[in-house]
Amino acid sequence: MAFSSTYPYMPLWLFTALFFVLMLLAREVGVWFRHRRPPAEETDKQKDEDAFAMTSVMGLLALLIGFTFSVSLSRYDERRELVVKEANALGTTWLRTSLLEAPAAERMRDVLRRYVDARIAFGAARDNAEERAQFARTEALQNELWTVMNAGIAGFRDTPRASLVVSTTNESIDLAAERLATREAHIPSRILRMLLLFAVLAAGLVGYERARQRKETTLVLLLFALAVGLVIDLDQPSTGMTNVPQTPMLDLKESLGTPPAASSPR
Repeated sequence: MAFSSTYPYMPLWLFTALFFVLMLLAREVGVWFRHRRPPAEETDKQKDEDAFAMTSVMGLLALLIGFTFSVSLSRYDERRELVVKEANALGTTWLRTSLLEAPAAERMRDVLRRYVDARIAFGAARDNAEERAQFARTEALQNELWTVMNAGIAGFRDTPRASLVVSTTNESIDLAAERLATREAHIPSRILRMLLLFAVLAAGLVGYERARQRKETTLVLLLFALAVGLVIDLDQPSTGMTNVPQTPMLDLKESLGTPPAASSPR
């Protein structure tokens, strides 16, 4: 599993572990600075000021993680909805092939079967190279599908019957492009870099302020590392571990076993 060009090329679990270790090191640096502080007796006011600074920074870090999580989750939901829409559009196109004459209808159904297989493979791609290869296969099948459709409606091109076939075929092609665009839409890398830098600096402040509470701060930093890892996981549809379900497309593939009845178009 590899990240896209905007992320480090390493497995997500390794990235999360290294990020956690980096925050632990930043905490130890904070502890070291704390021990180098002159052993002057702190006043209650100084203690309150230090606690306020740490609380503010950790609250802001939680806010930044929550914001990026919201963005990545909304894009995940959008990708999932597009899978359903594309499966519906392809299913409708399959039904409307019954509007064509028998030889043209069978040729179009054959292309649609291969096209659905290509779309399932695209959704299951595990790296960017495979994703691009499957989309190139999709584009080739789109051209073939459009050619077969044009030949099938040649005898009634200017009739409402032809527009029914053309509209859903065109919608299916458009949705494929939308799916590719949403899969390539990520949280800007600059925002993620700033989030990681802020988390490391916050870990240093935690070590400075809570030098004696290593067990508690380790747990807090672990939770932050897991949260950041989850954000990146949701933001990577091709290489993450939380993949968009392909159930609608798989169900569609099962339904393409028999030709639609002549009265089935919708």
